[in-house]
Formats: sequence, structure tokens, C-alpha cells
Amino acid sequence: MANPNKLPQPVINTIAIVRGLAFALVTALYFILPIQEYLWCVYVGFFLTMALGTDYKRMPSYICSLIAGYGWAFLYLNAGGWLALILPFSVTVCVVISEFILTGGLLFIHLTYFAGGLLGTVPAVFAAVATIFATGQGIGAAPACGGSVIAGILMAFGTTWVIDKVNGRRK
Repeated sequence: MANPNKLPQPVINTIAIVRGLAFALVTALYFILPIQEYLWCVYVGFFLTMALGTDYKRMPSYICSLIAGYGWAFLYLNAGGWLALILPFSVTVCVVISEFILTGGLLFIHLTYFAGGLLGTVPAVFAAVATIFATGQGIGAAPACGGSVIAGILMAFGTTWVIDKVNGRRK
């Protein structure tokens, strides 16, 4: 069967071995610590980085944008309730209003003022918000979620470096 990828088979083999080993080691570490309930956040950081690219100059933006996202997550978790205290609407309506305000605000601010800078990686901002919502544990989960997403980001960059080194693409 022909290889549909544009990568040579030896490179594919290296990718599979290096990244498989990296995920196995991180998984073992998460079970030893034990923080395995946050292992999925490592995958978020990994796939986010693979989708956005492993340009080393962009790594600080990925991490800083992610950290900023946990501030947004705090607002997302609380804004609907805050609005319900001052507006004559149900909490559900206030949550819908806050979603509009926060999502529009997040996109406007990060795309207008932070584009191309340390806080300009909008998918990383939303990744932080998503990890908090998905845990169901509130903002207190931010250190574990954020640390795990950052571990995934670092793993993507680190394994890319190893793969390139093994395949002679880095000096």
C-alpha cells in the first residue's frame, strides 16, 4: 500500500516511536503522582501545538495566551451569576448574555490589541477556558489544567526537536 503522507517512511517511524514513548512516559508520571485525571489536558496542549505549528518563536505566545485564558475562565464561570445579581433576568438568560459579552470581548481584545504578540494565540486562550469547563471543578483546577496543557505544549516542541535531530533536520 502506498504511503499517502508526504513524509518519508523513516520520518514517520521516528515520529511514531518518539511521540509514543513521550506519551507513555508522561502517562506513567501522571499515574505515579497521581494526577491522571488531568492527563487529557496534556493532549489538549499537544494537539493545540501540532495544529498551530512548532515554530519555537511562537511557544511563549502559546503559553502566555493559555495563562491569560485562565483569567478569562474565571470570568466565564462567574459573569452570569454577577449579571443575575443586577439584572432582572433569570440566571440562564444572564449566562447567555455573559457568553456573548465575554466571547465577543475576548476575540475583540486578543485579535485587536494582542495579535502577533504574547497574548495573541486565541486558540490557546479558549483551550484554557475549555479545560476549566470540562473538569467541572471550577477555577481551582487551573494550576493542574494549565500545568498539564503546558506539559503538552512542551512535549510537542520537545518531540519535534528530537524527531528533527534524529532525521538530520537540526544541527
